[in-house]
Amino acid sequence: MQFTLTDPVLTRQHAHGLVELARMADDYGLHSIGVGDTGFRLNEAASRVTLLALGTTRAYVGMRPTNPWTRDPQITAAFLATIDSMTGGRAFMEIATGDSAVRSVGRRPATRARLEEYVTCVRALLTTGHGRFDGREIDVYGGARAPVRVSVGAEGPRMLELAGGIAEAVSIGTGLTADVVSWSLERVRAGARLRGREPADVEAWFTVRSVLDADRESARKRIRPSLASILHHSMRAGVDGRLVPERHHDAVRAYVRHYALADHQRPGGANEQLMDRLGLTEFALDRWGMAGDPKDWIDRIATLRNSGIRRMWLANRGSLTQLRATLRNFGEQVLPRIR
Repeated sequence: MQFTLTDPVLTRQHAHGLVELARMADDYGLHSIGVGDTGFRLNEAASRVTLLALGTTRAYVGMRPTNPWTRDPQITAAFLATIDSMTGGRAFMEIATGDSAVRSVGRRPATRARLEEYVTCVRALLTTGHGRFDGREIDVYGGARAPVRVSVGAEGPRMLELAGGIAEAVSIGTGLTADVVSWSLERVRAGARLRGREPADVEAWFTVRSVLDADRESARKRIRPSLASILHHSMRAGVDGRLVPERHHDAVRAYVRHYALADHQRPGGANEQLMDRLGLTEFALDRWGMAGDPKDWIDRIATLRNSGIRRMWLANRGSLTQLRATLRNFGEQVLPRIR
């Protein structure tokens, strides 16, 4: 489960609350807990992951995702080594090419080659103390250690194949409809086979933009900023070959072209309004979302299972109070019905 805290910059009260949130998630038996890595929001991810580590005894913790631009591999390796030691081997690294985190500092999303080189370097730094990245030799000191779990965030065919080739897990953001699920899994398997790996060795997790609320309409309203975000960055490379219904092609292209970074995930902002005007809101909800009350979630999860999904990353955003309520309702009203 991913938590995007929409409160202002962390205060001491928020810090205590995030530790308690992590403890709740751990008690409910969630596999992994992550927070986004973007300075765009003035909430430093390393600090928040440390709080997650302090609140857990079983769940994996990490940034979800980081990127190959805003953190040097040496810094990332040091962070992972620290968190992995603190948690007794429960750190993970999820990496993607970058969206708001890199665009807000004037960079373009990383190439697949850069991402793979970054992953290779971080692994080498952890296991041997020496790596190479971007033409530089990099050393760290402190002794070799075991590598950490690596997941690659993927939203296109070639990135899915790369994830299958190099990662322990893939976080699939292509969508949740049955045709997209089948296509995505085959691309991951193809990537694994191309590198001589067993496809079964790569865990496939599907990203679900989600809001759980006793009030169904409130949930559908609260999920809109998250849908507006993923609609943009999952389609920024174009609609061709991504199983987008032809009737939406022109609208999706227009949406990507006019997306406002300054309004990224802002409730009620220009991107939400643009998504509405272009008639894409229901398309985005069906493709990536899960919003409603506990019964809606139970029904939706059953549908996703029938589509071939076995593991889900639930991406939740809201205030600390909202996230606490979401987690409690999930743990007490949804989990017992789906396990």
